[in-house]
Amino acid sequence: MTQKNKDKSRITRQDSLEHHRIIPGIIPFLVKILLPLLILGAGITGAAYIQKNTSKPRRRPPAQMTRLVNIEPVRRTDEQVVIQAMGTVEPARELVLRSKVSGEVISAHPEFTEGGFLEAGEEILKINPKDYELTVTQMKSRVAEASYQMKMEMGQQDIAKREWELLNGKSNDKDADKELATRKPHLEKARAELRSAKAEMEQARLNLSRTRITAPFNAVVRTKEAEIGSQVSSGEQLSELTGTDEYRIRVSVPVDRLKWITIPRKAGEPGSQAVVKHHDSTYQREGTVIRLLSDLDTEAHMARLLISVKDPLGLEKTDTGEPPLLLGEYVSVEIKGKKLTDVIRIPRTALRDNDKIWVAGQDGTLIIRQVRTIWRDNNSVFLKNGLENGEQLILSDLSAPVNGMSVQVADSPKSGKIQKRDEHDE
Repeated sequence: MTQKNKDKSRITRQDSLEHHRIIPGIIPFLVKILLPLLILGAGITGAAYIQKNTSKPRRRPPAQMTRLVNIEPVRRTDEQVVIQAMGTVEPARELVLRSKVSGEVISAHPEFTEGGFLEAGEEILKINPKDYELTVTQMKSRVAEASYQMKMEMGQQDIAKREWELLNGKSNDKDADKELATRKPHLEKARAELRSAKAEMEQARLNLSRTRITAPFNAVVRTKEAEIGSQVSSGEQLSELTGTDEYRIRVSVPVDRLKWITIPRKAGEPGSQAVVKHHDSTYQREGTVIRLLSDLDTEAHMARLLISVKDPLGLEKTDTGEPPLLLGEYVSVEIKGKKLTDVIRIPRTALRDNDKIWVAGQDGTLIIRQVRTIWRDNNSVFLKNGLENGEQLILSDLSAPVNGMSVQVADSPKSGKIQKRDEHDE
């Protein structure tokens, strides 16, 4: 074999060996690629076959739902606006009782103690009057002396006039000379001394009367600063008194509510009536709006009113069994405002989204109406329009309400069947 044939045979063997090495590497690669494709194709083909040969279910239209609702027939009436407020009880009259004269306290009223009740004009304390009685006696003597001196001077003046006329006749001399000669200045001095003596006697009598310290009005004693035997001086504090005929309640209300309240501009004019509830609203008393204060509450920026309550301690009617109002007590107040005519009152819970109501129509459908309120309080809303007499206001809550949806009044004869159908549908 020639050299050329040997080289050719060697090349052929090398190519065969390389071919055998490449084939085992290609087969695993093809298996990894083709096998997932075959599986995916088989799945798609199977799904298409199932979808094509499976019968489609018939779609049933949704059942018409009828909601059971509670209703309230409405009617037009005349209503009273009531403004709710809270306030604090405070005295209408109070004073600090002080002595106007000095001396020893020799007697005191049995009710002169903290919490004691005093009637107007009753003697509370008495200061020893002996010194003041002696002063009155002295002043009487002085008045008598001054009166005597004036009468004597009047007699002297008559004599001086006659002497002047005898000596000078009816000549027109200077007025100054004539006044001196006729003792006119002496008479004026005597009259002045008499007036001074009478004034001093009046002052002595006044000081004597001030030894009896009396109650200026019906009052309750809040503090007591003197006892029998105490030595008091002029201007010294003896007690603090609070009037029992009337208490006042200071309440705060929103400024926009003032237009509904009758507020007197002057004393004696009528104001809105009020009901004061105290002791956890167990008891109540009648009151009257008497004043609007000139400034706003600095914290809440609300208007402030004064409510007058007569006989707050129940001293005039002792058989009612009601506890008294206490100073500083925090109470609730219902102010009766102006009256509304021909309006519709609905529960506040029946007002939806602040300006809508639900009505059950005669055809059994829901009617959603937009309304305008003229008054609201904690429990009720007053409407001027949007409802008519006899219409059925829906009180029940409905989820996802739609105008025109089917509703059924709960107390109607068909309500039982509808309730069962609703339960079945659910």
